[in-house]
Amino acid sequence: MDKTLRLLEIGFSEQEISAAIEKYGSEVSISELADSIVCDRMGGPCIKTEEDPFGANSWMTGNKFKSSSMGAERVLDASFYSNLALRTEESSQAAASQIRDFDIGDSCKGKQPKEETADELITIQRPKPEFDDLNSYSGPACTVPKPPVSSKVLQRQLKYKARRMAATGVPKLIQPVSCSSVDQMVAKAPLFFYGNVMNLSQDSWVKISQFLYAIEPEFVNTQFFSALSRKEGYIHNLPTKNRFHILPKPPMTIEEVIPQTKKYWPSWDTRKQLTCINSETIGISQLCDRLRNILIDSKGLLSVEQQKDLLHQCRSLNLMWVGRNRVSPIEPELVERILGYPMYHTREDGLSLGERLQSLKHSFQTDTLGYHLSVLKSMYPEGLTLLSIYSGVGGAEITLNRLGIRLKAVVSVEPSEIKRKILRQWWDKSDQTGELVQIENIQKLSSSKLESLIKKFGVFDFIICQNPYTYAPKSVTMAAAETESFAGLDFSLFYEFVRVLQRVRSAIKTR
Repeated sequence: MDKTLRLLEIGFSEQEISAAIEKYGSEVSISELADSIVCDRMGGPCIKTEEDPFGANSWMTGNKFKSSSMGAERVLDASFYSNLALRTEESSQAAASQIRDFDIGDSCKGKQPKEETADELITIQRPKPEFDDLNSYSGPACTVPKPPVSSKVLQRQLKYKARRMAATGVPKLIQPVSCSSVDQMVAKAPLFFYGNVMNLSQDSWVKISQFLYAIEPEFVNTQFFSALSRKEGYIHNLPTKNRFHILPKPPMTIEEVIPQTKKYWPSWDTRKQLTCINSETIGISQLCDRLRNILIDSKGLLSVEQQKDLLHQCRSLNLMWVGRNRVSPIEPELVERILGYPMYHTREDGLSLGERLQSLKHSFQTDTLGYHLSVLKSMYPEGLTLLSIYSGVGGAEITLNRLGIRLKAVVSVEPSEIKRKILRQWWDKSDQTGELVQIENIQKLSSSKLESLIKKFGVFDFIICQNPYTYAPKSVTMAAAETESFAGLDFSLFYEFVRVLQRVRSAIKTR
């Protein structure tokens, strides 16, 4: 299993790994398995000849092509996959022609590897790990030819690398970039959408993009859609034209959400929108009492330092002004309204205030998500079948419902029992006419299970994923300090989404 996961992380497909293990045995090292897979991709077995000047580190295929002495280490650092960048259907023939005509010079006269078609390249491999330039490897005179300059994916990779290299100091999120440049091969069914609302580092986004066809993330701030100011990042292959807002538009400021607080709001508290959703309740009542005493003792004449400290506490812990010199944590119902969820959406028997807020903390803002998913309405006027990975409390399902898109069938994967109950409760209350299938563990979504679901509901029209967040209770002080840091991402869960996406993609090809 460790070898399989490692090889998946490198970018090999599950089919390739299984075939290699079956052919050579599970006791073979990762390096040897990687060698064999790459050799198979290039058209034949790896052959070592006496005249091979590079020994065991030289690659040769059945058609006698030599590469730049790329051994197992080069495979494991994934830089070899430059020449396997995805190509558009239109450029595939041109690419083949360019490679056939490629002059490798007098110092290395061998045949080129068999040109692979776009369909063959679109399997599970990540398009180009680390977006390394094809010229970054300096080896013998014989080099691997570049993909055609017209490849949109290659252009995205080089552009993305330049932006990443330009970043200095603390990682910064790249500027919003439309996904409209997705080439036709990637834009084929199934339509998919990966969204993450956590504060991820740029390196994390680069890695995520590698496994999703080298599509650049599209970043958006929810402040343009709601009373929440939060950066959300999306990678998808949806069209970007003819998007529209969900109507009526939601309240855009805290004052519009809770107008009764205006008379208590001090002038030095400049907040207009929430900047995070805090779910910590440990010690928060004592903190509110302490802040009240400070306000009373100062008689309304706070120093600049005191104002800054109180404003930081209010901003990071979502404290609202509920009376003269009194602050209190925001109610879950108000957070639901700001996120665009139905009133009392998370009010489940036995759930505490902290648990309700926690279930909302990393949920989609549905007005923001709805703007990006609105293109689906004209594409599926009769409704769609949805595969929802890490559904949470049903942000994607509620968004599509708010857009007026019928959910013919939804297969939801969510490990949290509480969140599964909340989604089921909404499904029953909203009088959905389709069928909801809930799965608690994504590992149960095996190939055979997916095949049976596709047989039952047909091919999924749309796959959406939001990575889950592992919750660990913290003190109020830790929660406040955490707001400026970058969040960690469990890539093992992300890889499971990639596996499922490519399984569905493969199922569509065979039908």
